[in-house]
Amino acid sequence: MVFKKRFPWRLGATSCVLPADIMTNVRVLAPLVDDVQLLFFESAAQSRLPQPVDVQVLRDLAEEHGLTYTVHLPTDLALGAASRAERQEGIGEMLRLMAQLAPLGVLSFDLHLVREPDLSEAAWLDNLAASLEKLSGALGDEKRLVGVENIEYPFGLVAPLVAEYGFGVCLDLGHLVHYGHDLEEGLALLPKASHLHYHGVRGGKDHQALHDAEQARMLGARLADAGYDGVVTLEMYSIEKLKASLALLDEAWQPFSRR
Repeated sequence: MVFKKRFPWRLGATSCVLPADIMTNVRVLAPLVDDVQLLFFESAAQSRLPQPVDVQVLRDLAEEHGLTYTVHLPTDLALGAASRAERQEGIGEMLRLMAQLAPLGVLSFDLHLVREPDLSEAAWLDNLAASLEKLSGALGDEKRLVGVENIEYPFGLVAPLVAEYGFGVCLDLGHLVHYGHDLEEGLALLPKASHLHYHGVRGGKDHQALHDAEQARMLGARLADAGYDGVVTLEMYSIEKLKASLALLDEAWQPFSRR
């Protein structure tokens, strides 16, 4: 089931749908979708299972298949931590990974601003502000490629900092549903979002196969109305869930197909 260039937006999958390394996943997905999200769950210093990537091979695959890349930055980057050294380590890891992958022309580097449970909200936000100011200065215009993702807390907590320091938005529709956040309020972020994560929620579990055709049709209509031309990544971690989700979209998004 090939979905390349089917919609006004780019449809993507994660580099973790097969129980194999990133490079193997990309080779399998490259002929099927428009974009592959390169997943880095842990920073290099903390990773128990390093995931080496060959940037030149990834570039060759992109050229051969008309493929683009998005990147999920490690989720252990503690930019709001109490320790200045820990915050600086997180910034350094981001800059290192972004520099390594720069030849790929990455469309979005997705970032979790992880909540620090041992800090007050005010202290955490102050630490985030310091980190984002430093990161913004280090990246210059490239900061627009960093999409801050909505996670378990209301995005409104960090939205002013994201806007102040010039970062982008990564809108995760599945997280809105999973954490019980207002769907309409979240979808209002579409004009600011360059990357959208889409996945099902079932039985209290996130990152499941899509199963709600009505929701899919609604999302397609909202994307079309907004003139969205970014990336929609089906953020799930098995080939079976990906295939089931593609089958649902094959029907639900027919009105938006270019074919």
